[in-house]
Amino acid sequence: MRSLRAVTLTLLVAAIAVAGCGSSTKAITATGSNGEVTTRTVPNVHFAKTKFVLHMALAFGAFHRYIYKPLKQGAFKVGSSGRLKALAKAGVAGLFAFHELKQARADALSDGHLRPLADRIDGLGNKFKSLASTLKAGASNSTAILSSAGAVDALSTASQHQGANIKDVTPALGG
Repeated sequence: MRSLRAVTLTLLVAAIAVAGCGSSTKAITATGSNGEVTTRTVPNVHFAKTKFVLHMALAFGAFHRYIYKPLKQGAFKVGSSGRLKALAKAGVAGLFAFHELKQARADALSDGHLRPLADRIDGLGNKFKSLASTLKAGASNSTAILSSAGAVDALSTASQHQGANIKDVTPALGG
């Protein structure tokens, strides 16, 4: 069983190394409704849709598990047991989710079907970054968290319409 795991791990590392080869950017051309042709440079990500789904699932999972659920359970209220720990985890989760959204944005830009989602990912990423700063400082803003939850749901629906169904994957933050 161990040798099977070792072989699988070796193949996975090799596949990732090979997938990482090649140019880091590519030029794309688009024709607007007025006939104007524009060219722009976007990241060249191998397996962009797969990576997009993974990064979005991790971001959404971290948000739901460590920010949204604790808010709903009252963990951020002054005087609640474990409040500071919940706020610290939520702050870390917000930064983690922000990082994952940056990765997902690069993946989306690389894939023609997902490219329209890039601006929405930017907007949600900015919300997560701001939210993380507030939470790490020991405060919570339920309005901002609920607004972020609505943006997560909207982005999840938009992704699904583009052929990328996202299911939460919860990262372990310890404790």
